[in-house]
Amino acid sequence: MSVENVKLAYGIAYSSSSKGYLGAILITDYKGFPLEFRYTDPIVPTKIQQVLYGEGLEKYLKIDVITDSLIKALSQDISVLFVEDEDILAYKNSKIPIVRLSSTKASPLSAAGDYQKIKKNEVLLQTSHAKCPIRLLFKDDFVCEGTIFDSIVEMLVDAGKFMDVDEPLSRVQKTLELICNQEI
Repeated sequence: MSVENVKLAYGIAYSSSSKGYLGAILITDYKGFPLEFRYTDPIVPTKIQQVLYGEGLEKYLKIDVITDSLIKALSQDISVLFVEDEDILAYKNSKIPIVRLSSTKASPLSAAGDYQKIKKNEVLLQTSHAKCPIRLLFKDDFVCEGTIFDSIVEMLVDAGKFMDVDEPLSRVQKTLELICNQEI
């Protein structure tokens, strides 16, 4: 896949104690420039829903309501969806790889593109020469090898030449906070 065709998506499911639950997805090109942004209206569960869903309510809202509706609303195909919340890895969509992306304070690996396996579905990846590696966590049944894994590594290393690949997640977070606080 040519880097010009890469579309990285960054998704957040956000909970505000006073506003309810909402989420957003930002699609960027490989340089981190926004291509599309979608967000949900706040969802405030009723007391009946809270009782009926019990402890599963938050996961249901984040995965089956927020993530599902956002992915279906996108006007562009995405190459991969990066998330902060490990719960979203449970989303059932075989077409789109979903990866929990997080920064680390680990010592840099030798070169951009080098990775260190932590578990069969988790690696530390060096995306640029100077920065700490990032942590990538995939679904439980994913094995960090093969075509899909290699293409995600390649996308992140290419993007790492132009940006901090985990930074767009903080942009989405800040935008959702603005929406919740009605500052836009």
